Amino acid sequence: MRKMKSKTLTLLIVIILLAVNSGFLFSYYNFYLSHKIVSDITSARNQNYDSLYVISKKTNGKTINDAIEEIITYTNENGGYVSLKDNKGNIVYTNKKDLKKLFSSTIIIYIEGNEYELTYSKISILPGMKLIRNFVFYEIILVSTFVIIAFFISSKKLIDPIETITKDITDYKYGKRPFKRKMPRKMQKIQNTFVDMVDKLEIEKDYQNQIIASISHDIKTPLTSVIGYADRLKNSDLSEEKKINYINKIYNKAFLMKEILEEFDDYQSCNIKDTLKLENVSIKSIIDIIKKDFEEELKDKSISLKIISNCIDKCICVDKVKLKRVFSNIITNSVTHFKNKAGIISINVSYKNDKIKFEVADNGGGISKESDIKRIFEPLYTTDPSRKISGLGLSICKQIISAHDGVIYAKNNSVGGLSIIFILPSA
Repeated sequence: MRKMKSKTLTLLIVIILLAVNSGFLFSYYNFYLSHKIVSDITSARNQNYDSLYVISKKTNGKTINDAIEEIITYTNENGGYVSLKDNKGNIVYTNKKDLKKLFSSTIIIYIEGNEYELTYSKISILPGMKLIRNFVFYEIILVSTFVIIAFFISSKKLIDPIETITKDITDYKYGKRPFKRKMPRKMQKIQNTFVDMVDKLEIEKDYQNQIIASISHDIKTPLTSVIGYADRLKNSDLSEEKKINYINKIYNKAFLMKEILEEFDDYQSCNIKDTLKLENVSIKSIIDIIKKDFEEELKDKSISLKIISNCIDKCICVDKVKLKRVFSNIITNSVTHFKNKAGIISINVSYKNDKIKFEVADNGGGISKESDIKRIFEPLYTTDPSRKISGLGLSICKQIISAHDGVIYAKNNSVGGLSIIFILPSA
């Protein structure tokens, strides 16, 4: 059975309790209280008339003073409140200032041949009032119990979870990570969303720490060399040839540090999709840019560049500078796998279903482990333990392609190397 929402459950419990209470009130009044009140009134009235009858007998034939003496004697022995009025309404005797507030009975008696109104009461409150008072007292207790139960339920369902979430937020400020809990449905959703957000923040923080550590490590090595060669240049006995050699080494190390920092800057800037400067670019112009920027450089490294396309007339909407960065990073990654050996890098561009597919393939040996292929787009991940830069190149490619609403992946190819494939929507 599907669990009811906590709000509905609480409302249902309150309705049931009110219905039970109403039924109890109706039953108690109809089957007990009303009959009890009538019975008590009848009994009290009978007691009053019995007392009045006794007093009237005792005062019959007496003088007014003797009659009052008899009344006083009776009330002293049996208790009660008495009022005696003459036929003009004047009070002749009373032991109570106001009998109107009492449950009393009245009869006419004759003293010395004159009519007198005798009022008597032995009950200070209306019969049944004590029952009603007790009933109200118990009803207050019952309603208070309902309120306490409702507060307890609402506390367990609402207040406690809110306090728990607030505590987790406060604890996280001091380094204690929250965890998922079992709570009422909506509160659990808030708690779990907060936990997921914290997990993502922690992952991002770990990435940032790794990047900082990696950048620090990658800069420290060439920087140490720069300091070492600069220290040697202080030696006045160095030959001119050695000085030039050391200066060249310092320049190369400094240039390497510049490349590392540029790659880090690219990684940061690629996080924002809004920075893209989109324009419609033909496939032919992209091929021309690739040839112009990379063909001669690869030729100097004994690497052939081949480009094949069946859609040179098609266009894509891209940021040309960032797309050039994608090709640069992929080709640079391929070059590192040749390790100064001759090789081939081929770029195949094809069109299908309004998509442009780019495949950059090399024959540099590929990646032996399938698990490594799945992770090469992660920041800082590299299969080359002797890397000279921070391992952000392919991660930057993934960010750029994703910003263009495309996809990118890698696989080992049939010519003994690695293929990086990315697909972009056509213009």
